[in-house]
Amino acid sequence: MNLVTIAPCDAAEPWQLGSQDAATPMMQGIIDLHHDIFFFLIMILVFVWLLVRALWHFHYKINPIPKRIVHGTTLEILRTIFPSIIPMFIAIPSFALLYSMDEVVDPAITIKALGHQWYRTYEYSDYNSSDEQSLTFDSYTITEDDLELGQSRLLEVDNRVVVPAKTLLRIIVTPADVPHSWAVPSLGVKCDAVPGRLNQISISVQREGVYYGQCSEICGTNHAFTRAPGNIGRLSAHSGSAATGASHPRDYKQALKRGYKREGS
Repeated sequence: MNLVTIAPCDAAEPWQLGSQDAATPMMQGIIDLHHDIFFFLIMILVFVWLLVRALWHFHYKINPIPKRIVHGTTLEILRTIFPSIIPMFIAIPSFALLYSMDEVVDPAITIKALGHQWYRTYEYSDYNSSDEQSLTFDSYTITEDDLELGQSRLLEVDNRVVVPAKTLLRIIVTPADVPHSWAVPSLGVKCDAVPGRLNQISISVQREGVYYGQCSEICGTNHAFTRAPGNIGRLSAHSGSAATGASHPRDYKQALKRGYKREGS
């Protein structure tokens, strides 16, 4: 007897409607906000349909003798209050989500994503000290000729970014040449890389998996071929009990190295 297993959707699928499955509280908040706004859009559509229906039925050709009604106080109050309440219900959760996305509080690990034409360089910045070797690597998209069976075109990279699950991370994004953008839909992250500036975002991956993304900024000739972790890297979150429970940065580094080797094997 075969049991159907429903796996999380962490990459775009053919004819997919809707967002990818959320892997961070930030992305879950984005999905919930989308559903809430869609509810209000349906309400607005219903009222617009009622307005059009009223205009149709009260057309002068259909009712040549109109009713002697000048105005309705109650109706005018309601039609003034409701349109002002709806934007408030949309704005309050929207601002709360927006400010929570910009907040970075005491991250456990800091990763620097440096954009190039057309690949990414990742650096675990917490471990670049005089007595430690720098944990830095480049991430390139695997060409179609080198793809293995089961790998996705323009989504596979030679070196993945490995991070522990359920750990607060800070990603520092900057380019080395032209503007880029570091975006991973399942994580609810999209951060522009502007020359001469350091932008930062915080994420906390809640489950293990491999998360695909893309460069969301036109960055030159091969931008169309760097629409995934070949340009921005691929995030692979492991439970990382040694990393999440470590008390010293050196323990984090050793755990990340073990996870990186295991993921690359």
